[in-house]
Amino acid sequence: MKIRSLVATPISVPTVRVCGWSWGCSLGMTRTIVQVTADDGLVGVGECSGSAASKLLNGSLGAELIGGDETDIARWRQVCRMDFSDYLSLATPDTVEAFAAVEMALWDIAGKRAGRPIYELLGGAVRARAEFVSYGYLFELNSAGLSEADLPAAMAGCAREGLARSGARMFEFKVGRYSVDTDIENVRAIRAAVGDGVELAVDANMKWDIHQARRFLNAVRPQRLSGFEEPVASYVEMSQLSAEFELPMSAHCLDPEKRVHYPQVSGVVGDLHLQGGLSDTPRQAATFASLGLRFWQRACLETGVSWAAMAHLGIASSHLGRASQALMDYIEDDLIEGEPWHVRDGGVVPPPLPGLGVTLDLAALEKYHELYRQRGDFSHFDLR
Repeated sequence: MKIRSLVATPISVPTVRVCGWSWGCSLGMTRTIVQVTADDGLVGVGECSGSAASKLLNGSLGAELIGGDETDIARWRQVCRMDFSDYLSLATPDTVEAFAAVEMALWDIAGKRAGRPIYELLGGAVRARAEFVSYGYLFELNSAGLSEADLPAAMAGCAREGLARSGARMFEFKVGRYSVDTDIENVRAIRAAVGDGVELAVDANMKWDIHQARRFLNAVRPQRLSGFEEPVASYVEMSQLSAEFELPMSAHCLDPEKRVHYPQVSGVVGDLHLQGGLSDTPRQAATFASLGLRFWQRACLETGVSWAAMAHLGIASSHLGRASQALMDYIEDDLIEGEPWHVRDGGVVPPPLPGLGVTLDLAALEKYHELYRQRGDFSHFDLR
């Protein structure tokens, strides 16, 4: 079958509360939803971050897909220049994101055409459910009506509620926005609230220098963190901290050539939208596993389309070394008909439906597209 049409719709979806992290705050997130229609009317849906991809896909880039074979993902890779990046200086993130959204939609079509869920096309389920953590953004003090002294109790409540709701076995949360002393108290309060049976992991998004990170880690030794994502910007210093505190470190760098030189930074926090979609991400996860590195997926306030893709990857990929991140509880609407795929009993089980297994809520799509037209882009830096 040939591709008859492609429509890319930018949307802006608010979060249910302001999401604070070390470098800013999010009031919501802007995404691009893609609908690819085959000659026989079969429609596949895909998603990527931001609005830039929508302009490309509704213009000349998308036009190159029209009339092409719906199974020819390799051709679409060439259109988006995914196979030649010259150390990323020629392939912009916009074309990479555009590729991911269309590739997702083509997988959705393939699954619907075969009458099988995508995880079966990826090789079948290798675990009972796609495993996810409970995740905690920091509260933004003014909007939440809190003082900094109130934050540890608020974060402890966030942890208790999130773990009870999701059944997750790990609570991962942000640090680095407020004082190091407050972050220390946050960890202590959360550990006291959730008990010893839950793993705790933190993410500073490279905000600290090594002295701040050392002070924090010395103070929270008794709380037994199980992981730290990007405490500092330097791989050398992350390696030093990992050895000094016997604590696994992780980072977003997806370059195996670099990662092999810093094995102490043993976690790779990936993103299928930046790794070549559902086709390439499992292969890259296998590469990292061969280097002795653990791979898991990050979340970026995606809607139910990308969330479904993450769940299919999570249940089918044997090389995921840890439960992935989850932010479905933070968005106002997942744009999918029916109940959202919330994390329950520590994970998500995609339904045995063809393709992604989701149906786009067209009324919600129009609602949040109108919000995008009125408001523009949400980002991770809506408030500093």
